[in-house]
Amino acid sequence: MGYRIYCYTILILTMTTLGFGGEKTVRIATLKDYPPFCMAVGEFEINQTIPPGDDAVGFQGYSWDIIRQSFHKMGYTIHLSILPWTRAMTYIQKGQTDLLFPTGNNTDRQKLFYYSKESVNEVNFVVYVQTENPIKWKGLESLQGLTIGIKRGFNYGNEWKAARGIIKYNVNTIWQGFKMLDANRLDGFMGYEYNWDYVLKQNNLNQKYRKLPFLTGSLEYIVVLKSNPNSRAILNAYDTGKKELIRTGELKHIRNKWFEN
Repeated sequence: MGYRIYCYTILILTMTTLGFGGEKTVRIATLKDYPPFCMAVGEFEINQTIPPGDDAVGFQGYSWDIIRQSFHKMGYTIHLSILPWTRAMTYIQKGQTDLLFPTGNNTDRQKLFYYSKESVNEVNFVVYVQTENPIKWKGLESLQGLTIGIKRGFNYGNEWKAARGIIKYNVNTIWQGFKMLDANRLDGFMGYEYNWDYVLKQNNLNQKYRKLPFLTGSLEYIVVLKSNPNSRAILNAYDTGKKELIRTGELKHIRNKWFEN
């Protein structure tokens, strides 16, 4: 009986990655409100199946283009779940999805996940304040005793996590953070510079706030739970597909599409 159960378990795990009839599949979870890397546009289905050559419905972004095309180059069909970030993080930890992206690196996450070798995108951490705010930047100690908004579930690096004496206030959306900043309920709002700037520019508000000098930055990757028996195959597929995008010049076209036009 034990041998039968073992064999049945291996079969189910293999079918999750290879699919029925030998089709290679990968389950991917990501967030919907991370422009221009990952963003919902109009109506979209929370769960979508996307075979090679197809694209998601109502969902787009720079990082999504890289992920989709990398896996499609390797012959994978993608099962995409579009979720709030905290729920997506729960999904992968419960084994309800194979990988999560785009994910920054910190010590807590390194305990849970294997990271891809190839990055997906890069972010810079900066603090936004009202233009008339007189604060002078001397590193994180400049924020002692202040209330600083942070987006719930986001990674801001080990230096920020270790900082003491700062009141760190979780917000659910970028807009909530800026509204609280406008209402003087926050002294500052910690952001991912390109993403926060993109949202402000889209709404003609890019001159409304002042950014304190660059704090630090992070590359973001895809991650797979260490206990996932298919982790290495999934990561290798992405890394190989991404390198192929670089080799063929397709990655440059993706970058131009989102950042040069």
